Amino acid sequence: MRTTRLVVAKEKTLRSYQQSQILGLDPVQLIIKVYDFVILNCKKGDMTKASKGLVELISALNFDCQEISLGLFRLYQYCMEKIKNKEFDEAVHILEGLRNAWTQSLPKNEKKE
Repeated sequence: MRTTRLVVAKEKTLRSYQQSQILGLDPVQLIIKVYDFVILNCKKGDMTKASKGLVELISALNFDCQEISLGLFRLYQYCMEKIKNKEFDEAVHILEGLRNAWTQSLPKNEKKE
């Protein structure tokens, strides 16, 4: 019983730490975290989590900048199709390229590969 409480307390502390880390990120760093999430889950073959991450990327698009947003939207849709067809490698290839482009936009002291 005591072990269970200890495990629950550790998990709660870990979740709190993770939440504080995410809340402290700037928008670009947050987008990179979502890319990492999608890429990781593609590599694991987890269609559900990878799709949820792509939905988050789509919802983050700002269509005031239509040319860029529409291009990203089409790429995300293509990746979603590949994931649904269990063609994870193709999605990973595209998403890693996009993630790298976002990483290049960070100041040098914030880049974390």
